[in-house]
Amino acid sequence: MKNLNATSVDKDGLYYDAMECLESGKSGVERAETLLQEALNIDADYVQTHIGFAHMYGASGNKKKAEEAIKEAYEMTLKAFPKWPRRLEWGFLENRAYLRALQYRADLYWDDDENDEAIKIFRLLLKLNPNDNQGVRYEIAGLYAGINGKEVSRMFDEGNMKQDWSKLQKLVKDQNNKHHFWKEPKYD
Repeated sequence: MKNLNATSVDKDGLYYDAMECLESGKSGVERAETLLQEALNIDADYVQTHIGFAHMYGASGNKKKAEEAIKEAYEMTLKAFPKWPRRLEWGFLENRAYLRALQYRADLYWDDDENDEAIKIFRLLLKLNPNDNQGVRYEIAGLYAGINGKEVSRMFDEGNMKQDWSKLQKLVKDQNNKHHFWKEPKYD
């Protein structure tokens, strides 16, 4: 049941507090779950809360429940957008949950070797959010190159450690030349 006196700030605050709890590892999972349940009680149809549950279940090691939360967030995103807008950019905070739901669902398809479905969503994300603040271009490049998400994440971690992302950049350049999935934005 929705609390009519609650605002989206309340839902968002609960989500961000829950994500902060998860930074302390498994010890914060129980508190995060309580906060996310409060947010769910305010608005059961708020995509960001379901994204929070996906993170919480992931942190607790419950892969099945994490996948269910991702699928729920994805379905809610499809309902929210019966027709895709021209842009759904990361720079607007209210868009981020939808973009995450799409990305996480594409990741699940990729994990399940349903690569065509993953590619459709990754391409949609790059169209909606061409600046690609999420790093989707690296994921789709990895998929096209035949590597998995864990390897792409490893390359990210290595790039962060060395402050050198040239391997990832080369991966994107090589695969984009073959598959034309992303047009790099021009910055002034």
